Parts: sequence; structure tokens; C-alpha cells
Amino acid sequence: MRRILACFAAVTALGIVVSSETACARDHEAVQAADAAIGIETGQMFVTVENRAGAPLLDMTIAIRTPGAEFTHLVTRLETGQKQDIPLSGFSSRDGTTFNLRFSRPRAVHASALDLTGKKFDAQVAWK
Repeated sequence: MRRILACFAAVTALGIVVSSETACARDHEAVQAADAAIGIETGQMFVTVENRAGAPLLDMTIAIRTPGAEFTHLVTRLETGQKQDIPLSGFSSRDGTTFNLRFSRPRAVHASALDLTGKKFDAQVAWK
């Protein structure tokens, strides 16, 4: 009986340590996204992108990453300080399938773009 209780206590302690490390990793990702040149917010209906780079961004590719596929959307130009709401149905995979939260479980959203001088900007946030 003592052995069972000791094993149970060890498993419980390990579970608490692992979950706290995961929470810390999520907080770290949020801090990185706060000072990024491209702001990304996720929601149930839209993905919102914001240009914080200080210059217009060109050829911005926003990708919703899932375990099975990547769904992308192209924004040709985003002016300085501009926010754009992109409906989830505006994202599609390589074969033309539109993104649907009922069928796909997103893990992260990644955005990449170029400014007028050719400097590349990247940002990624975990799906909330």
C-alpha cells in the first residue's frame, strides 16, 4: 500500500512540474509576440494582423498551422499601424480546402512579410 501511495505522489508531482513548465513556455511566447513587428491575434471568427514595423509591409503570408496541413492567406500590402481582420474561411490549404475550426485543430499562426527595403519580418503566436 505504501508503494502505491509513493508512486501516486511521484506521478502527481511530475504532472504539476510538467504543467507549470508548459505554462511558462506559453508566457514566453506571448512576451515575444508583444515586441514583434507583426502583431497577431486569434479568435473564433477572425485572425487579426497588425503592422508594427514602422513601414508598409508587402507580400504578407499568414499561415494557420495544424498537425495535418497549413492554411494560408496572402495580404499584398499592410500600411504602418494598420490592422486587418481576416475571416477564418479566407485561409486555404494547397489543395484549395478552406479552413474550418470544426475539422482542424490549429496549433499556431505564423506571419512573414517584407518591407519596402526588402527586410524580412516574421512573427508566430500559439493559437488561443
